[in-house]
This record gives sequence, structure tokens and C-alpha cells, in this order.
Amino acid sequence: MIRNDAPTIPDALSHRQLNQWLESAVKDPSTSAAEEIDTLTPELARWAGQTRSLLQRIAQEGESIGAQRSPQQVMALGSFRTHLVLALQALKASQPGR
Repeated sequence: MIRNDAPTIPDALSHRQLNQWLESAVKDPSTSAAEEIDTLTPELARWAGQTRSLLQRIAQEGESIGAQRSPQQVMALGSFRTHLVLALQALKASQPGR
């Protein structure tokens, strides 16, 4: 479903633009940062578990993962796996108390 009123997503974003947006963002006084983290925690934990399971499944496939795929598909899957690993590391670094 495509919404016509949804903001467009830029193809690229500089660090300077991101900082400007962050500084100019209006904070919602009705939601505290702690409440926001608490609502995300269960979903993030669920996502992390599913991602780890998927990574284990990819590892179990081993060399046979490329049997039915083109070289480009195998490279894309390797890139996808790398991004999942990096996302898990980023999630771990973003946890409170780190």
C-alpha cells in the first residue's frame, strides 16, 4: 500500500544533514525516552532471535547454498548475511548500559 502523503526517502544523506535533522527534531513531551526503549525492547529481542536463527540456517547450508543459485545470487546472499551480522552488532552496541 502506497501512501501519497508519506515523506520521500532520500537516496543519500550526509552526516551534516542527519545532525541538522536531529537537532531540529521536536521532542514529544508525552513520551519519555525510557518508555520508548521499553516498547522497543521485546520487538528488538524477537528480531535478534529470528536473525540469529536465519544466520545459523545459512551457515548450515554451507557450500550447497550455491548449488541452485547464480554467482551473483550467492554474492548477494553473502552481502545480505554480512549486513545481518553488522545489524546484530549495532543492536548490541545500542543496548542500554553499553
